[in-house]
Amino acid sequence: MTRVAVIGAGSFGKNHVRVVSESSRADLRFVVDPDPSRAETSDYRDAIGHVDAAILAVPTVLHAEIGCALLEAGIDVLVEKPIAPTLEEADRLVEAAARNGRVLQVGHLERFNPAVIALERAATLPLFFEIHRMSVFTLRSLDVDVVLDLMIHDLDIVLALARADLKDIRAAGISILSPKVDIANVRLEFEDGCIANLTASRVSTEKVRKLRLFQPQQYISIDYAKQSAAVFTVGGPGGINCRLNPPSR
Repeated sequence: MTRVAVIGAGSFGKNHVRVVSESSRADLRFVVDPDPSRAETSDYRDAIGHVDAAILAVPTVLHAEIGCALLEAGIDVLVEKPIAPTLEEADRLVEAAARNGRVLQVGHLERFNPAVIALERAATLPLFFEIHRMSVFTLRSLDVDVVLDLMIHDLDIVLALARADLKDIRAAGISILSPKVDIANVRLEFEDGCIANLTASRVSTEKVRKLRLFQPQQYISIDYAKQSAAVFTVGGPGGINCRLNPPSR
């Protein structure tokens, strides 16, 4: 059984605490957080030598510092997205994992959404993506902008589904309630002509997490939150056919 530490037990870290506690393959040995009501210790170094793996759910600006220390100590690390605030710090984590022969994973949990798994199976030749990810404003993750906070999920999925190399990037963003960019729009163009238009906001009045994909004779719409997908196909018997994929449980 893998001995695990969860470092950071805040808004998302508490979910990791719950999942690890319920897992039959993991033994939760340490919960680390500055708030004593959430954890046994506030120092991640207390877990070194006592765990095999750690889940890092601290502010992004601390990922490289703590993650590298854990990897150097021989501990496998799952780090919440984004991996780091800068490319240089991301490289430090990757290099530390390689140097010490440790596992380093990034928590892009949206990849495992049943709707995304269905989309991966259905995608043939993506021509156009239209993606919206909106969230109400909270005080979490304000150390990074909305691209690294929210849009990172959709960028990851588009790059996984695109069939060609990236050709051009155009982006615009504005700050509303934090010093960082809170609303952003990004247009990606690929060598084969595929276009992806992504919008993310963390100052919306509602939560929206939807992706639409257009490909030859087909339109696919997924709702990340409902974990559902709808596929509209043009041509063949019946003209326009719609198939709904219910959530997988």
